[in-house]
Amino acid sequence: MTGPRFVITFMPARGVDAIRALRLLLKSAKRRFGLIAIDAYEDKSSLLEISNQAVADFKTLRDEIVAARAEQR
Repeated sequence: MTGPRFVITFMPARGVDAIRALRLLLKSAKRRFGLIAIDAYEDKSSLLEISNQAVADFKTLRDEIVAARAEQR
């Protein structure tokens, strides 16, 4: 298949049946606009989760740097 291809990422709003909504969207895209889905997949990657310990360590480091700069003045 030749021609332009577009990539769009959707995320369902709270309470929405995601699979049902996606199916309706794809059917509607084909019927109304002539857009044919050639690939679809669920992105299962997660957002970066930072542990509480990492946050605490970062704050400690920041406080040490701020204190060292204050002593230099």
